[in-house]
Amino acid sequence: MCGGGFAPPAIMAGMPSAHGGFVGRAAELDLARRAVGLGPDRQPGGRLVLSGEAGIGKSRLLDALAVQAAEAGWTVLAGHCVGQMGPAMTYLPFVEITGRVHAEDPQALDAVRHGHPSLAKLAPVPTERPASTDPTGPPAVADPGLVAEAVHALLNRLGAQRPTLVVVEDVHWADHSSRDMLTLLLTRGFSTAVSLVVTYRSDDLHRRHPLVDTLAVWARLAGVDSLSLTAMADRDIRELVAAMADGALQRHTVEAIVRRAEGNPFFAEELARSSSAGLSVGGDLSRVLRSRIEHLDPPAQDVVRAVAVGGRTVTHDLLVRVAEVTEPALDCALSQAVDRQVLVTSWPPAYRFRHALLGEAVLETLLPGQRMRLHRRYAAILAEVPSPATASELARHAAGGGDLSTATRASRVAAGRAMALGGPREALGHLERALDWMSEDDSQRDEVTLAAAEAARTAGDTLRAVELLRDRLEHPGASQSAAGRAELLAAFATTSRTLDMPVDRPAAVAEALRLVPPQEKGRVLRVLVAQVQVLVDLDRWSDASDVADRAIALADELGDLTALTEIRVVMVRVIEAMDDLDRAEGDLTALLAGLDGGDPIALRVIYQLAAFRHRRGDLVGALARFDEGAHLARTIHRPWAPWGLECRLRAGVVAYELGDWPAALQRLDTGAAVLPQPGQALVDATRLLVSAGRGDRPDSAALSALREWWPVDGLCIVLTATAGVDLLGHAGDVEGLLDLADEAVRGLDDVWGTYHAVVRLAALVAGQAAAAVGRLDGPLRQRLLDTVARLGARAAAVIDPPTGEPVTRRSMLDRAAGLDGLADTSRETWAWALRLRAEQLRVAWASERGTPGPELVEAWRASVAGFGRYGHVYETARSLARLAQAQQATGDRVGARESAARARHTAQALRARPLLDELDALTPPAVQSATASGAVLTPREVEVLRLIERGRSNGQIGTQLYISTKTVSVHVSNLLAKLGAASRTEAVALARDRGLLP
Repeated sequence: MCGGGFAPPAIMAGMPSAHGGFVGRAAELDLARRAVGLGPDRQPGGRLVLSGEAGIGKSRLLDALAVQAAEAGWTVLAGHCVGQMGPAMTYLPFVEITGRVHAEDPQALDAVRHGHPSLAKLAPVPTERPASTDPTGPPAVADPGLVAEAVHALLNRLGAQRPTLVVVEDVHWADHSSRDMLTLLLTRGFSTAVSLVVTYRSDDLHRRHPLVDTLAVWARLAGVDSLSLTAMADRDIRELVAAMADGALQRHTVEAIVRRAEGNPFFAEELARSSSAGLSVGGDLSRVLRSRIEHLDPPAQDVVRAVAVGGRTVTHDLLVRVAEVTEPALDCALSQAVDRQVLVTSWPPAYRFRHALLGEAVLETLLPGQRMRLHRRYAAILAEVPSPATASELARHAAGGGDLSTATRASRVAAGRAMALGGPREALGHLERALDWMSEDDSQRDEVTLAAAEAARTAGDTLRAVELLRDRLEHPGASQSAAGRAELLAAFATTSRTLDMPVDRPAAVAEALRLVPPQEKGRVLRVLVAQVQVLVDLDRWSDASDVADRAIALADELGDLTALTEIRVVMVRVIEAMDDLDRAEGDLTALLAGLDGGDPIALRVIYQLAAFRHRRGDLVGALARFDEGAHLARTIHRPWAPWGLECRLRAGVVAYELGDWPAALQRLDTGAAVLPQPGQALVDATRLLVSAGRGDRPDSAALSALREWWPVDGLCIVLTATAGVDLLGHAGDVEGLLDLADEAVRGLDDVWGTYHAVVRLAALVAGQAAAAVGRLDGPLRQRLLDTVARLGARAAAVIDPPTGEPVTRRSMLDRAAGLDGLADTSRETWAWALRLRAEQLRVAWASERGTPGPELVEAWRASVAGFGRYGHVYETARSLARLAQAQQATGDRVGARESAARARHTAQALRARPLLDELDALTPPAVQSATASGAVLTPREVEVLRLIERGRSNGQIGTQLYISTKTVSVHVSNLLAKLGAASRTEAVALARDRGLLP
């Protein structure tokens, strides 16, 4: 099965040299051969990313590689990404590859499709059930089976039959889904003899090109080789030109070509051909390429133009009809185009340009009328048997031919196919193109807007979804119906609630209720569901229950299980608000058990169950649930949609809290994806938690970029401020952290009103204040103390709502200690409340410069206990460090050493530099002097300490070192004295921290 577009190499595919190899590319070809495992001493299975500017020789190198692989008995498959106007066809190169397999090895395709039915979405098999061509229906989300898994299984099967080389060319034009597919294939590799090569044009990339971030991921993958083709040496260009012209060009002409080509072999060959035809060497590449086309006979020029407008490989049968010539005339024209090395052939009979630059040059020469007529011919042929597989091409050609009505219908079908393949971004592109082609008064514009908004939400671009809905509501056109507007309003209310934008959702739902016709019960139900959600968000529990009863009755009448489930999920929030987490969790668990595994609403249920576990302080259980939700989101192609992204974010937060910071960063690694905002900002802000813990320098530009998204997402405010206060505080930027905290409070007041996060923010600011207040004076010192007092009062209002009595530190502590079930249902807030109490006392001690009393030690013990119960490893350690500080200040040196040693153990494991610095400042004077005097450990003491580190007792150490237990005891005593340690554990920690323990 040597095919997929590769043809036997002619002189164009790589000039033969005297030594029988590529001119100037023998070394690169050898590297490529070794990378893919081609050769008697190598095994197939390599992965190679090949790059270079246009015309530098990537395709020729691949032609030679493919021919050598075929001669060695390999299967060779190729897929191409094509630059074309409009949204890219989803999985285009893999559609081409699976189509090739279907043509030449249908048994292999059928065998894999049996276990991976989603493969039928790519391959043109007769039993495929295509996505609905009804443009009025909403695009359906893909089945849970991943298309990528099916392609991976197919290639593995082919590799089991015989070695297989898979090539995907020009991924700078790839659609988003194809880039994700390639990332999966490059990451996982293959269990059979399959080698993969991916190529791209490096000169087409720019800073915001979607492939740039993908390449950064590929560069980090183990086992993936990269090869960048650079300019060929002048001597090689000279040899290439001489071989092409067979000595017919004069020396000065050859030298002129070498200078003009600047190491680009494609340019050199085109210049050589032009010179051989008697043309001047001067001029740019575009002129040279156009001259080659102009030297074809008129019929051949017409055929070449038809192929250029086709946009990718054009089959022989299609070209016969588009060119509108007899087959003998077409054969004659094609023969000339192939002989002149403009087109190349493949099997089954099809044609494409030998190089994409040739096709681009042809398109530039087309007159508007020529282009339009060719588009119309293509559209007419494709419209005869419309199908989802060709809908994207039909839309492109119909639009190019001026038939916007057909283009709109085809784009909607293409969007449905893209959603079925798990490509919501591509679906959004198709639908937005359809909206571009529709008039404001088009009666179907409301339906297309709703479909586009849903595609945007599924792709994780909720902001875009809200903007699409808002725009249609503000520009309804003359034909918008009351029912259509009502549905838009309901969608606007429910979609916008996942962002913290200034939207009057109650007014939107109220208008929808007035407009929706009673007889359109499906739409009435969707409006009622939106009203229930809005009422619950406003804490209007009784009203929400009344509307929910009405909506449930209507859902039962219509048999709408999806709406029924959604209402029940929303109403669980009422139970949760009453802090009855047991009942709420039980209800959701029962709901989840009755849902299909691929139902998107299951994602929301799993998220809420995980959030309940988190509130209770069951971090391990919460992490498992959040991970479950993130996995489901990936499975149903909604990894960045609402609830999918939240599961990923919260999993990262919980892993951070559990003290597994590498796992947190792994969960927050979005791979090649650059998320739509504010999703990307949320991911970046969550990563800052680890950066703050490790003491990274604050990046003012990054913090400013995150603040841009504060007005639309309160969680972004919380995450940025939580990390930012510590980042700026550790860097000594007190004014910066105060500005950040003040701005965060104002932002959260606008979007949330009352919020528990103020307790955490108050505690963090107080902690930085306690560390800085002693070295400040003047207005900045006073501003710092005022901010601590103001935030403390705000926190007290959350923890201990006003009852007519003044809020005191003691009443706040009492509530935090467990009143009203706070310690059971909101353990995080409970822990931060205890921490705030301790930090307030520490600020008072630091600012008054007096002697602390036992109340300070008591408060820090409570903070340690609070975070310990919650499970937050880092904050437990920070509380231990400050407990040690309080113990040392009150004269309890033994207790201080024990607390510090426990904190240091965690700080070292986490590589938390700020905490280690804080602990170093607590080192007892005896230890400081021992370090300053250059005290070192003897070799025997180092041996003893190593065994202590492994948990050995004195007796075990003596046995291993062949010394008495009493001698070991003496060594241990010396070690403790030299290091100033109060225990064996602390001695190990101190020695490791100071580099005394190899």
